[in-house]
Amino acid sequence: MAINWFEGGRRITWLLMAIPAMIGGYNAYDHSPSRVVFFTASPRDGWHFDEYPYAASNLDSCAEIKNFSDFQIKEGLVRDIALCFKPNAQGQIVYFSPKEETERLKRETERLKRIAVANARARIAGDIEAVRILSEEASRVREILAETGTNELSGGEYDQEVVSYVDRRVADFAINPEILSAIEKSLPPNEKEELLGHLKTTLSLTAYWIGGIWIFSFVLGWIVRGFAGVPRGQDFKTAGSDPKNSF
Repeated sequence: MAINWFEGGRRITWLLMAIPAMIGGYNAYDHSPSRVVFFTASPRDGWHFDEYPYAASNLDSCAEIKNFSDFQIKEGLVRDIALCFKPNAQGQIVYFSPKEETERLKRETERLKRIAVANARARIAGDIEAVRILSEEASRVREILAETGTNELSGGEYDQEVVSYVDRRVADFAINPEILSAIEKSLPPNEKEELLGHLKTTLSLTAYWIGGIWIFSFVLGWIVRGFAGVPRGQDFKTAGSDPKNSF
């Protein structure tokens, strides 16, 4: 009995087409949301929820990243998360020394008290110009107090001060009501958009592979039929077959 090479080729083609179909279907089904990203820029900067964590540049710009798996954001909402420490203009992590922080806070607080006393005396004396100058100075001191701890003390990833700062911020990380509100508002539509993009990419690649295998099989069969003189639609050469029908 003659071997039907064309029937065998068709079965092999279907098998090869089934492989990318199964792989694509599995990848489409086995999709996990991307990490939920939170970032901070300095000791006085709180944690912020990154509404668009899927842009590669977002995490690429982090000076340090701490990843955690299966973090419970709230009851019934568990995700992998990433804590991103944004660098300053020099590419380093901004931190503060607790000792310098305390000393600066004490020094500026005492200065503000002295200004307040001088301001009160100027008001009693009716010195309007002195009151204006002292009020402006008090405003500047309050700004300094608000910025205490972010006076651009910075270092590399492996500096001990930076390591201690990062560990402390990570240990103190918590989801506050403001962050939770932002997550509940932005996370569902973002993850839906991410899922649709994932499905589109996966199914497109699957279709390309299946189409490519089919085209390769068709061209190979066309070439073989031409050399063997087997007409289209048949698996064997028959008597009286026209070789032109092979092309």
